[in-house]
Amino acid sequence: MDNKEDAHARLYKKEFHEVDYLDVKCPLCNSRIDEYGYCACGAGDS
Repeated sequence: MDNKEDAHARLYKKEFHEVDYLDVKCPLCNSRIDEYGYCACGAGDS
């Protein structure tokens, strides 16, 4: 397991492949929104 997976597990308490995605896409980057409300571009962060 590399450092990226470790950081994700520490932050979200689950591995990256365990994250559930919604049927909604981000209007800025067109990526799927995850169960926490985040997408690849980070638009949900603010």
